Parts: sequence; structure tokens; C-alpha cells
Amino acid sequence: MRQAFRTVVAGGLAIASFASLTAACGKEDRATQLTIAISSETEIPKELDTLEVVVVASNGSEVSRVVHDVGTPRFFPTTLAVIPKDDDSLDRPVTIEVRGGKSTSAAGQVFRRAIVSYVEGRTLLVPMALRMACFNFRDCGPNQSCVGGVCRSAEVEAAALSDYAEARVFGGIGGAPCFDERACLAKSTLLEVRPDCTFTVPAGDRVNVSIRWAAAPDRVIALDGADADEGWTRVNETTGKMSAGICDSLLDPEPDPAKRRVPDRALDAHLSTACVVKTAAQPYCPDAEGRAGVGTPLTP
Repeated sequence: MRQAFRTVVAGGLAIASFASLTAACGKEDRATQLTIAISSETEIPKELDTLEVVVVASNGSEVSRVVHDVGTPRFFPTTLAVIPKDDDSLDRPVTIEVRGGKSTSAAGQVFRRAIVSYVEGRTLLVPMALRMACFNFRDCGPNQSCVGGVCRSAEVEAAALSDYAEARVFGGIGGAPCFDERACLAKSTLLEVRPDCTFTVPAGDRVNVSIRWAAAPDRVIALDGADADEGWTRVNETTGKMSAGICDSLLDPEPDPAKRRVPDRALDAHLSTACVVKTAAQPYCPDAEGRAGVGTPLTP
């Protein structure tokens, strides 16, 4: 099991333990959980070395605030389990806020927020990705989150979520397929994105689109296919379209991050036909140093 920590939050008590669940005080429903899967596109510890996770009850009271020092690439992806305090908690959503950054600087902060309810008897998987499109992004409203470089509602429809399974978070577990960034992206070629955010793609499912970001100019990072909010979608057999925030970042000519609509500039887009399209449901394969989902350098 590759996760760096698993935290149980219940009744105002946060307990962190490595690859284990520790009993908390009070009556708990362990069959009902929200398992938050946290991933990051930032290099560890160069671009991110601190992670803060805050859980807030529906009445606005803070249930838990945990700060983790992130010193190794093997930290991400990781999970956090939130369990209901009592039966009344089942009927009320909780807000989970995840913030990453550098402990020595206010710059480079990245955040994600989710407002989600429990489903009794299920352990729901709630993906929360810290993406470069939200690097140094202004904070959104209290019920919103940065999603693909755009402020959107932070509310997550619980009924639409999958049940938690390690193979859906940690690549290479149980022989489940994972996305190999070096094999799939390293030979990518420059992709022309038109003013309407569309671009030409070859027919078939062996298509992957990646972005080279100003905050990480030495590597390309994959965009999920079939993702209209944070990645790209097919318009027809030979036409793809960027999500709104990614397109905005790519086409905005403003050089000053403080004046840009999306602070982190997408320098260019790239296309590869080496692998079947990456989707949000497919985890990344970790490399030899444990990095996963942070992209790869282009090779000639």
C-alpha cells in the first residue's frame, strides 16, 4: 500500500497513522466514510512541501485541521478518511479544504474544496486533485473551489461517486492498469489550439493531450480525456476541445500573473498517440522515485 498516511476524522478528533486506522473516541459508523483521495501535479519538495487539510461541519465549526510536512515524492497520492460523528451527521454535508504550498513562501499555493454528504453504509471515493491550473489561483467563494482554473461550485453529488478501492487511487496495485507518463507523453508533439479552444486529433482512442505550464516548464502534464471541467473532450471524431480554464490560460496573452484570469500560464499544448486516452478513473503509475501524476520531460 503506497499511501503516505490515512487519517480518520470523527467527533472533532483527528488521528493520523501510517497505513492504519486508529480508533477514535465515541460512537462511530466505520461502514460509512468519505475517503478523500489527494493527488498533486506539483514536484515534491521543489514546488510543494506542506499540505493542510481542514474539515468543517455543516454548522461552520471546524472539525479538524491537520498540517503535514511533505518531504518525499511518495507522499502523493494519499488518502484521508472522514467518518460521521453520529447518526445526525449522516444528514449533513461536510466541507473538506486541501491546501498545498511551500512552507517558506506565500507564493505557489494551490487549493481544492469539496462539500459532500455521506451515503449510509458506503465508503465513497472523493477525488481532490491539486492541479497546476489552480497554482497561485485566487481563492473562490466559501462554497466554491478552483476547478481547472475556474471557480465552480464545490458541491459534490454523493450519489455519483464510486466506492473507494485502492486500485482507483494507487497505480500498479493488484495488476490494475495505470497511466505511465514517460511512456505515454515523452514523445508528444506541439498541438495547435484554435481561438474557439478546439484542436485537431486523430481518430481512435490512442490520443493524449498534455500541457507545459509556466510554473513547471521542464515537463508536460497530462489532461484527463472526457473531462469538460479540467481536461479535454471530443467534439467529433477528429476534433477535441480544451476545458474553459485550461483554454483561457493557454490563449490569454497577458504576461503578468497578477493580471491574468488564470495565474499559472499554460505555455503550450502537446499531443501523443502512444497510449489509450488517460481518464480521471485511471491512476498514474509511480516512477522509480515514487512520483506519480507530475508529468514528464519531452524527449526528441
